[in-house]
Amino acid sequence: MKNDHRSRGTGGYGHFFDCPQTKPKPADTPGNPQPCLSLATGPEEQEQLHAQAALPELKQAAECRPDSAWAWYQYGDALLGLGRPAEALPALRKAAALAPETALYHYDLGLALFDLEQNEAAIQEFAGIVAGDPRLKSGASNLILSALTNLALGQEKLGQRHEAIETLLPAAETAATILFNLAFLHFRAKRFADALPFALAAYLLRPNNEDIVHQYGAILSELNRPREAIKVLKLATEMEPHCAGAWYDLGLAQARLRHRKAARQCFLKSLELRPECAWSYYDLACLDALEGRRNAAFDNLTQALARGFRNVEHLRRDADLRSLRRDARWKTLIQHLGELEYANN
Repeated sequence: MKNDHRSRGTGGYGHFFDCPQTKPKPADTPGNPQPCLSLATGPEEQEQLHAQAALPELKQAAECRPDSAWAWYQYGDALLGLGRPAEALPALRKAAALAPETALYHYDLGLALFDLEQNEAAIQEFAGIVAGDPRLKSGASNLILSALTNLALGQEKLGQRHEAIETLLPAAETAATILFNLAFLHFRAKRFADALPFALAAYLLRPNNEDIVHQYGAILSELNRPREAIKVLKLATEMEPHCAGAWYDLGLAQARLRHRKAARQCFLKSLELRPECAWSYYDLACLDALEGRRNAAFDNLTQALARGFRNVEHLRRDADLRSLRRDARWKTLIQHLGELEYANN
């Protein structure tokens, strides 16, 4: 079986852990948006329409005031908010060049570069901001959070306890995002025990967020706690039935308990949602091999190769495939996979 996670994306576009959030979700949208039953545009759609309508005016302001860093930033930030990072990039570069001391301009520039997969350049922008206060000790680095905290504490001193809680609640979203990303980083380094407390804390903060629930369940599975993992991952698939990664991870947890029929159904569901997933075909082949269905196992391994599976060492070591090794097709498969892996390198 697969014992690590290599697919791209998260909840809707692949395995969740390969795509950490770069900034917190708004406090009023802790989970995935629900389908809109009304024909009227919601607040987000209205905001997008307003931003789109404001673009010509923002562009004209920047062109009329070419030495204004703020004008270029406003134009670039609007483009970035509309999901147009390639157009935003030159405007944000101008803003950062005109006012290199302003962290906000470099932050948005980093986001645009990140969205365009220019990761090394993005890292430089973020690192430049962080360099001023890497331990977040200065008040400026935590200004809004500090203000929220002090406002809440002040309200509590005045006996306004309900108001104080409501004031500080938005910070929980930021906290959950940070905890989620810390769990992600430990997970990718295969430090699953280290990832667990961060994932659990995020889960306790946001038990209705499918991404966070999915993460927690997958880490439990990697720590060989499949019974707990199955309960959590079932919740994730109920919350977001179209998340291929959650179905795949649920299948892994079921397979670890030798619930092969349930595991097969999960892997097939993940393929229904994301047909290009090589690992789902690979794990179906493992189930086939364990059940003595050699023809089906080789068919699924061929499908996995066709979709990009290239890990020949994993294939050779996998005990689930032991029954296939005396078949003449095994040597041919290994040789073909070795050639593909060599060509890729």
